[in-house]
Amino acid sequence: MRNSRQLEMMLTMWTSTFLCCLLFGQVVQSHAAGQFSQDPECGKTRGCYSDCASGCTYEVTWQDMRTYVTFTMKYDLESETSRWIALGLSQDMKMGSDEVVECHKELSGTVKMYRSRNTGKSPPSALSGTDLQPTQGSVDGSVLTCGFNLQKSASLDLDADSYLLFANGRLTGNVKSKHSTTPKISPNVVDLQSVQVIGGSAVQVLIKVHGLLMIAAWVLFASVGVVLARYYKPVWADRKLLGEKVWFQIHRLLMIMTLLFVVAAFIVIFVQVEGWSEFGDADDYKKAHPYLGVIVTALTIMNPLMALFRPHPDDKYRFIFNWAHWFVGTSARVLAVITIFIGVTLSGAGAPEYVLYILAAYTAYQLFIELVLEFHECFVVRANSGRESVYEMKKVSDPDPNSSEVVTRGEPFKKVAIGLHTLVIVGFTAAIMISVGIN
Repeated sequence: MRNSRQLEMMLTMWTSTFLCCLLFGQVVQSHAAGQFSQDPECGKTRGCYSDCASGCTYEVTWQDMRTYVTFTMKYDLESETSRWIALGLSQDMKMGSDEVVECHKELSGTVKMYRSRNTGKSPPSALSGTDLQPTQGSVDGSVLTCGFNLQKSASLDLDADSYLLFANGRLTGNVKSKHSTTPKISPNVVDLQSVQVIGGSAVQVLIKVHGLLMIAAWVLFASVGVVLARYYKPVWADRKLLGEKVWFQIHRLLMIMTLLFVVAAFIVIFVQVEGWSEFGDADDYKKAHPYLGVIVTALTIMNPLMALFRPHPDDKYRFIFNWAHWFVGTSARVLAVITIFIGVTLSGAGAPEYVLYILAAYTAYQLFIELVLEFHECFVVRANSGRESVYEMKKVSDPDPNSSEVVTRGEPFKKVAIGLHTLVIVGFTAAIMISVGIN
């Protein structure tokens, strides 16, 4: 049993080290703070939609000219040599039957523009005609600028208010790839006859709900439930709650909540993306998010199903269940935290960068409290009892006659520790959920 505990400690520490490295790599990634300034005519003679409040990386301007509307798109290419940007006009904030103007900066340096129409998630179909009139296509430094006029017509009603969708992605051999990140969506419909200045992006509620459910499941419920099962089986040994041992009832409740929240989050995100969703040409580690999410959900469902069919504690094959239960649960927990780290970096999450620091602090704290309890178990409980204490998942109606000495040693410390641990975990959960939810 001692060897399994040491293995578990090592796994936890190496996992935490990996998470810290992942966090460090994400935080130190250098991105330009904005390579161009906001158009000085914004709010005066033309309307603007951009992220210039935090340094311009994209900007869309428009000006109504009675029979047509003139647009300008700007985008910071950073170090990209071949890229596309696009402006969509939508009635429902989703890719449907939407008018789109694409601007391609090809590998040769040529800038070309196309008008197309999206149909659901199918590739856009190019449109011919004279409604699109390119006026500018250039690259100055790393800034791509595309200007064009859109004629008002019976098939293109530019007098109707629409959401603005701004997307971008890579060109591979001048072939358009899927957008790199979730398109930016204006937080409200835009009147193209106005000169309003708009920033930010529409909140995609179901994506937020998905993230909040996963945070509650793993940062709150699992963090307390796992500690109870690992270190608190002998505490309150003579007390029962609804006919079962206290630790078992609380552990079971918390892990059932974890299961329910994970399944709910899984369903919510599939409803939002209407099936399976890829991340285009986003950073490779971000592409892992949906795959890891499926694995975590499968492991989360698998573990309680295994527990339903576990052998009797005296069965000679019980150790197989013990190891399998530990391995599946630990794998789900480790992968879940990694998946949350990746998830908050996705553009659709709309989470601030500082939430990574809160997650890192949570990870470090969870490692710290488990190491403290592990050392307390080794050097206080076991050393003073003069024997190795094995806390098996026994039948709750069968008391262990040899456990009374172990139970009393270090119990006051453990009671204080679990109370403080619960408070700290609630604090971390609230901080992360508020940061993700209201940003």
